[in-house]
Amino acid sequence: MINAVIIEDEPALAMNLELLIKEYCPDINLVAFFVSGQMALEKLPFLNYDLIFSDIALGDMDAFELFEKLNKPNQHIIFTTSHTEFAFNAFKLDAIDFLKKPITPNDLIRSVNRVYERIVNKDLSGSHKENLVVHKGGRILYRVDGQLRVISYEHIIYCEAQGSYTKVYMDDGSEPKLLPTHLKKIEETFPTGKFFRIHNTHIINSDFIDHILYNEKICVLKNNGSIQKIKLKISDRKYQAFMDFIKTS
Repeated sequence: MINAVIIEDEPALAMNLELLIKEYCPDINLVAFFVSGQMALEKLPFLNYDLIFSDIALGDMDAFELFEKLNKPNQHIIFTTSHTEFAFNAFKLDAIDFLKKPITPNDLIRSVNRVYERIVNKDLSGSHKENLVVHKGGRILYRVDGQLRVISYEHIIYCEAQGSYTKVYMDDGSEPKLLPTHLKKIEETFPTGKFFRIHNTHIINSDFIDHILYNEKICVLKNNGSIQKIKLKISDRKYQAFMDFIKTS
C-alpha cells in the first residue's frame, strides 16, 4: 500500500481526484488532503506518506515554493494542473508525472504505475540477488531481464522452492514465474489467513484448495479449470496446523 496526500485548493477537484484514486488505484491509501500550501507546509513533516498529488497554483503560494520550503529531497510527486506552461519546472523537481486537468482514469493509472516503478527501483538499488523482490500493496514486484514485473496475490495458486529461487504458479495457465529469492522471503510478504506453507518446498493459496486427501496427507488444488488437479504433499509436521488453518480461513 502506498500512502498519499492531495494538495489542492479547489475541494471539488480534490474530491474528483479522490474518487478516481479509490476506483482505479485501490493500492493508494489517501492519508490527508490540504487546501493550501501553508497547511501542507505545516502538516506534511509530521505525516507518513510516500506520494504527493499536488496542484501547482495553490492560492497562497505555488507548489514550487512549497517544495522549496519543505526542503525534502527525493519526494515522489505527481503534479495535477491546468497550467501546462509549468511542466518544465515540474520535471526540474524530478516529478514522477504531470497530469493535466481534467484527469482521466488512464492517465492516473499510468502515473501510479510510474510511482510503483520508481519506489521499487529505489528499494532494490544496491540489493543483493536474494532481495530483488518487493511487496507493495497486495502485489509482488520484481526485476528480471531489465523489466519490472508484477504478480497479484489473488492470482497465485502456489509457490515452490527451487534452491535460492522460487517458482510461482499462476491461475492464468502461463509458465511459472521464477523469482530470484528464497521461498522464505516470499512467505514473509504474504497476508495471514490466505497462504499456508504446507511443506518446506510449497506455499499454497487457500482460495484454490479443491479438497484434502486425509489418508495420504495430500492437498489438491484447482488448476485454472483444468480437469487435471494439482496434488501437493502436506508434511507431517505441518499437517495438524494446516487442518486448523483451513477450518478458519
